[in-house]
Amino acid sequence: MKIAVQFIKHQGSGERMVVLPESEFRMLRRTAMAGLSDLADLAGTNSLPKRVLDKIAGGENPVRAIRLMRGLSGRQLAAQAGITPSMLSQIERSGKSASTKTLKAIARVLDAPLHLISPDLPAGAREVLTGTSRPVAWILT
Repeated sequence: MKIAVQFIKHQGSGERMVVLPESEFRMLRRTAMAGLSDLADLAGTNSLPKRVLDKIAGGENPVRAIRLMRGLSGRQLAAQAGITPSMLSQIERSGKSASTKTLKAIARVLDAPLHLISPDLPAGAREVLTGTSRPVAWILT
């Protein structure tokens, strides 16, 4: 597929801009958004409400945010995950590292993707970025 584009230079910043027909922009946008949807499906994040993802992005501990959304008490989650309430409290309050086995058990009970509750994954694994370091969804909306 060949896309007809025109390049112009922004007078103020000198940044190179791309101009393309609206129909081709819409097609690119649909394609990009379908790709983001596929990534979300793979990650399992599409099962979590936006308000919970926003809380996590705002700094709330992901285990706590998802636990509260699921309506579980700390004791209930700890019992179902096979850990002590004290250990769960440490994970939620101080971000204490836990074994992969423990994190997998918590993720299973919460029905949440492991990468959302694991502090050991690199930040880049959580966000699809462009060369401008802006999320793709932000650029295309």
